[in-house]
Amino acid sequence: MMSRFCRYVEKVFDFGLRIAQLKDPRRRPRIPLGAIWGSVFFLFVLRQRSLNAMEGHLRQPCRMEKLIGQKKPSADRLGQVMSLIDPDQLRALLSGINHQLGRNKRLKNGWPLRIGALDGHEFFSLTEALLSGMLLAED
Repeated sequence: MMSRFCRYVEKVFDFGLRIAQLKDPRRRPRIPLGAIWGSVFFLFVLRQRSLNAMEGHLRQPCRMEKLIGQKKPSADRLGQVMSLIDPDQLRALLSGINHQLGRNKRLKNGWPLRIGALDGHEFFSLTEALLSGMLLAED
């Protein structure tokens, strides 16, 4: 099932090409950025609750080696490298995927912006001061 999903993602979104365009400031990385980003992507796809839970899946022999490679990152390394990636790169990647979804007529609305929500992972928290300019939903 996972290989079928990966073929679909590659066919529709050119996922490998998009991931290859990501850069990070590490000089001589032992683990490629694609393996790190792919591990975090599959954290969401597999609905894992934490980086440590994802590391457990990565450590199983012959699991995800075709997708991530032979050198699999630890949970600590996943967090460290993801914090180094420029957010504008990730926005561009997600924007390209969003644009492709619109072209494929998967998201049907005439609005120029689309919002996707991922539940269960909180990488940062917003303080009340940062939220002061946002509109609140009314009951």
